[in-house]
Amino acid sequence: MRILYRFLASAVLILLGTGALPLVATAATPDVTIRLRPHCTEVAYCRDFPLYDQENFITRGLKAGDTLDLDIVLANPSQQPIQSVQSFLEYDPTILKGVEVRIAEEFPLVAPGEQAFDQELGRVKIGASNVSGGLRKSEFPFARVTFQVLSTKGSVSTGDAVKVRFHEFSLLGSEGRTKALMVEDGRTVNVLKTRPRDLYLFFGTGEPPTNILQPTIPPISSQPPIGQPPVVVPPIQSSSSSRTIPLPDDGFSQLQPSVLRVTTKDDAAYLLWTKVPDPRVMGYNVYYGTVSGHYIQRRTVDAASEGVTIRGLPPGKRYYFAIAAFSAAEQESQFSYEVSLVIGDPASSTAPFDLSATNEPPPTQEPPPSNGKVPGQSGLPLQALALALALALALALFWKRFSLRRA
Repeated sequence: MRILYRFLASAVLILLGTGALPLVATAATPDVTIRLRPHCTEVAYCRDFPLYDQENFITRGLKAGDTLDLDIVLANPSQQPIQSVQSFLEYDPTILKGVEVRIAEEFPLVAPGEQAFDQELGRVKIGASNVSGGLRKSEFPFARVTFQVLSTKGSVSTGDAVKVRFHEFSLLGSEGRTKALMVEDGRTVNVLKTRPRDLYLFFGTGEPPTNILQPTIPPISSQPPIGQPPVVVPPIQSSSSSRTIPLPDDGFSQLQPSVLRVTTKDDAAYLLWTKVPDPRVMGYNVYYGTVSGHYIQRRTVDAASEGVTIRGLPPGKRYYFAIAAFSAAEQESQFSYEVSLVIGDPASSTAPFDLSATNEPPPTQEPPPSNGKVPGQSGLPLQALALALALALALALFWKRFSLRRA
């Protein structure tokens, strides 16, 4: 049956690529972009790699044995029905070893041989299709690729940096191995807009080098003393009234939660902070992880919260924490100062405090990501559905007869 499925998938992909399936025609706009991003399960809050320069991202510190977990993400601002994506990556097989490729479930028809690594050439071959009207999302992860770091040779500073990059990228009128297709007037059209950024691998500790000025999180040593007023942009005061006028939208990112404190007991971390006095704050994102400045977990609480309890952390492990406020427009403020401690060791706390001050709030259920996206069309057109079903039936009968003859 596996052979039959792959044969059927190949046939449907061929029909899609030649325009034989009478899919609904839509005007194509070449405004789709593709990029590599650290793997993340909550798309609305995922962060990109740091920028090294205008043409390249860069990873945070890696060492031999580490896992490099990437998402291939498409941005589709006009929400066109993306019906097929091919995305080949190239890498140095002496530095990285391919571990796993997973394609998003919205693209169930995988082209034969295009969910695999070619370790000898240093290629990741990925290609799959959605034939249920196309995926109409403004941004979505198409595939997840996992590598293991074998070696740490090469450096950006010495000019022999190692990269992961998209292989043979297709632009208007060109052919290649990285493209996003939709159907226009019965033919497939590539709607990718620009060449994507490459990803440098940074081997080392601390923050990666960069040629672009980026906001940084102050070190723990610069944590303001307890009781210091919040570090925020002051609100604008009206000259004719004592009423506080909200800051303009472009000022929200300059706000900064302050006086973050953390203590611990058993397998839990208890955090307290000073609320940001701005009416646009809708809540706080609490970020944490085991690497300074690199937070792979998040907890969201409402605007009224001044503390949170995070349970189930491994005792004896050092964790780093920072918080950021967010608005209804999904803007985020600056990070607070980073704090850290060893789980289960109260002596490592930034400032031990009475746990009753946190009221032991239960873990907050995070809201499901919602960006007002338009759902994709469901179901094939009747003619295409009939053709696909007929093809499937014919192939099934053929396989049955073939199996009987062999028996």
